[in-house]
Amino acid sequence: MAVEFDKDELGKIVLDSYDLMLSIPYPNKKGDKYEIQSRSKLKNLPEALREFEDPRSAVVHFVKSASYFLPRSGNDLNDFLSMLLTKVRKIQDEESDPEKVREKIRYLIGYSNWGMDAVCNIFSKAGRDDKIRDRLQNMVRAELLIVGEDGSVDRIVSDIMHWKAKADSRRY
Repeated sequence: MAVEFDKDELGKIVLDSYDLMLSIPYPNKKGDKYEIQSRSKLKNLPEALREFEDPRSAVVHFVKSASYFLPRSGNDLNDFLSMLLTKVRKIQDEESDPEKVREKIRYLIGYSNWGMDAVCNIFSKAGRDDKIRDRLQNMVRAELLIVGEDGSVDRIVSDIMHWKAKADSRRY
């Protein structure tokens, strides 16, 4: 049985995915390229959700796995872990169907990962901050219009630009 989400549910997941993305230490800048350290650990997070058929067991395993592996990444992912656990708890509080809980967490992580990739690509390819801001506005607006959350576009783009400014100010 496929799990389906309504527009409101998807809107919450998309907004939460940006909160989650922005809790990661800002990307490293090497030359003109931006990248997220420990990217492979973040990409592999959803694997823990697939290790058990029972969705409740899968979510427990996911939380345990994230709590164990993320702090050992050699990168400061404590804020990310804290935000992730907060978002997981929020999903569990709002949803009674265990399979839907698992799928919402999977989407949250997936959207956050896609967001990281897209944003780092925009940072690396767009050049000047005004072009970066324009591309981010287009991307975020397109995503949020579809789920009825376009009132959050300016805040999210501003938060992403602030995140980029932190990366640009780091010394290497």
